[in-house]
Amino acid sequence: MVNKCIYCKSEIAKDSVVDVCNRCGLSVWGEKMFKAIVNNMEQAREVGNLYQGSVTEEALPDKFGSKNR
Repeated sequence: MVNKCIYCKSEIAKDSVVDVCNRCGLSVWGEKMFKAIVNNMEQAREVGNLYQGSVTEEALPDKFGSKNR
């Protein structure tokens, strides 16, 4: 499955911490704010807080007995 920007639908990296491409992120939030958002999301991923509370398949650890849908 390919990740796509929620605004323009262009492809984004599968490991991206945000669901927007750089072009749209910069257009929506501006350079300084978009960089801050991405940095904060990357830090959250590093400490394990990025998927906290998520219900997506990728976020469910195997130890909880999640089943493929």
